[in-house]
Amino acid sequence: MSEGRDSNRLIERVDALMRRQQEDTQRAVEEVPLLTEIVAPEAAGQSPEAAHADKALAADIERVLVVRLIPELNKQIAGLRSELEKELRRSVREAVEHALAARKADPRKPGGGI
Repeated sequence: MSEGRDSNRLIERVDALMRRQQEDTQRAVEEVPLLTEIVAPEAAGQSPEAAHADKALAADIERVLVVRLIPELNKQIAGLRSELEKELRRSVREAVEHALAARKADPRKPGGGI
């Protein structure tokens, strides 16, 4: 009985933590304007050289953004992992304490309720 309850609490905490992370990510995405919102598409009337220059510029922008954003992403993932690990350790500790308390309460049970 308690194992199901403890695992449900862990799942609820992990779900809440993941929801919070997704909300933070969504909020960050919504705050950043898209390139198409800033620059009007005029590719139809461009020369091949201008189109090539635009593609090169887009590739450069993508490369710079990825280089800058990957460390931030890794930092966020590490933080999330750390929080999940703390929650897991705490939940396991609580489950073990609960099982030991149940065992002390009724030592006649084989396995003490574990």
